Order: sequence, then structure tokens, then C-alpha cells
Amino acid sequence: MSVTHSLARAALVTAITGAAAPALAGPDFVADDRANPLAASDARSELEPMEDIVFPLDTATPGSTALDQIAAVVRWLDVHPGYRVVVEGHTDSTGAASYNAALGTRRAVLVANRLIDRGVDPDRVVIAVYGENGARRRPDPLDRRVVMFATATPLPKLISAELDRSAVEVTWTHRGTRLTETRGITPLATAPARRSTRRG
Repeated sequence: MSVTHSLARAALVTAITGAAAPALAGPDFVADDRANPLAASDARSELEPMEDIVFPLDTATPGSTALDQIAAVVRWLDVHPGYRVVVEGHTDSTGAASYNAALGTRRAVLVANRLIDRGVDPDRVVIAVYGENGARRRPDPLDRRVVMFATATPLPKLISAELDRSAVEVTWTHRGTRLTETRGITPLATAPARRSTRRG
């Protein structure tokens, strides 16, 4: 396990447990120097930055470092106007798929709204809901997250890519109009009520 991977995992565990620690935002969202050894890119080719925000079990309330992480993304987007940010909502595998899709939606919408509240144009924010799709079979706290990444990919190609990767819903705004494409499981908010005692 690399030092960078160990630090990232430690930061996620700290965020999950709620222990006070400084935010360890993804290096590409906080560093302009792509030759920096902590950057994901080796400076030969630019990688789009990425950030994970973790959540406790069965909540859409992020850990204490989330606001710092969101602020880092906002600052990065301010100086990279040609990019949009994708906000992916994930859960672990505990519970009903429709409940997890709804929980993933709440998590992603919360983060997207925080980005917009801090000045990011809604037309630059794409929400992709995964729910439990892609989660480990055994519930893992690291699956309870929102992944944010920046991209310059054209919107139609981006939406197709997210749906092809198992997103159950992708929502975006175009000139103030909210649009959604759904594939697979319908989030609980629009599905018939279903009881579950286990939740992700």
C-alpha cells in the first residue's frame, strides 16, 4: 500500500469516525503544481481532479471535513471555467436497492446544493445517483460516500458514461431547466413505499 493510499484511507476513516482533523482534500483540487509528488498526475498528462466525501451509516449528513472539501472544489472550479463537476451519490450494500438509491440521491443533492450555494453555476453541476450499485458485497463504510470529480467531457457523452457505469439516475441543469435521465432502479422518492429494516 502506497503512502498516498494510506494517507487517503486514514483521512476517510477519520472522517467516518468524526474525529477532528484537518481536511485532506484531493491534491488536484488544492494544488496548482501538477508535478507535486502528492498530485494524482505526473505532469505529463492532466488528470481530472476527484474528491470523496464520506457519510455515517444511513444518513445524508456528511463528516466534519465536508465543508472544507466542498470549498476546495469551488476554488478549483473558479479558476477552471471550462469544467463541470459531477457529484455521484453512493451507499453501501445494506438495505433495499430503492432505499439506497434515495439515500444516494439525498447525499448527492446535499453536496450539489452546497456547491451551488457557494457560487458554482447549476449548469456546471451534474448529479449521478448510484445507490448501492458498485458497492462491496459486505457493507463497507468507504462505500457511503459522494464522489466529486471535474470533467470537460461534453454533457451528452458524460451522461451516457455515467449511466453505462450503473448510475440509476443522472440529473443536470441546462439554462435553468432541470433534466433527468433514469435507468434501472427508481429512487424511493418516486417509487412505491417499501419497508426495510436494513439501510445503507
